[in-house]
Amino acid sequence: MSKLHTKGLILAMLDQNREGLWDYEVAQQVLAEYGYSGAYWRAEIRATLTDLFSGALIEETDCQLDQGEFFGKDKVLVKFRLTKFGQKRMLETGLKDSGEYNRQSRCNYE
Repeated sequence: MSKLHTKGLILAMLDQNREGLWDYEVAQQVLAEYGYSGAYWRAEIRATLTDLFSGALIEETDCQLDQGEFFGKDKVLVKFRLTKFGQKRMLETGLKDSGEYNRQSRCNYE
């Protein structure tokens, strides 16, 4: 099965949801896409979001405390959206080509 790498998938998801997504929404979608489960993978996705944020590809738009539904009681939940710089980098790296996600940038994870 051919899939987009995790960072690329997250950027594509945020590009398709211009109002942004909560970190738990991103985690749920990535887990479903790759067939992963468990706390390790949820934490790994949150770490990937932090990496994309530190690179200015995404930005925070909101935050709230988890009531124990997603990552654990009193953990901070963050809503992210793609930045203009993130959109530009998607085009420059070939991840996005004129509004379409470039199939050539997919990796084979068989």
